[in-house]
Amino acid sequence: MDNLAIGRKITKLRTKRDLTTTELAKMVGISQAQISRLENGKQGFRSATLTKIAQALEVHPVWFFLEEKKGNDTAGKLSESAATYATVAHPRLADAMKSPQFLAAAEKLAIAYLDKPDKFRQLSQSITSALPSTS
Repeated sequence: MDNLAIGRKITKLRTKRDLTTTELAKMVGISQAQISRLENGKQGFRSATLTKIAQALEVHPVWFFLEEKKGNDTAGKLSESAATYATVAHPRLADAMKSPQFLAAAEKLAIAYLDKPDKFRQLSQSITSALPSTS
């Protein structure tokens, strides 16, 4: 997913939440001009900044890397499922989901999923095997 596609998702969700670029900038702790550059794809994203934007817009950072389907409110569903998952997940995993490092790992998974399905399966299996057992 390129910067412009992520920027468009931010714009769409920001306007859906009735926020101005100035309001979002204040929530994230960056300038309004920087929000504008990010939304227009004129500036790359740092993981920490994208994480703060996701928190301000009440979605999980991974949402920005998901493909959108017409007529499907993936933002709301991911936000709800992430919140639910975070409450039932292993506490260390719930904390990890909030970190910029988690976002970087999720970004690598998203790129692998789109570009190299075999690499995605390999990464996914490694992560799954590393998670604590629920039984």
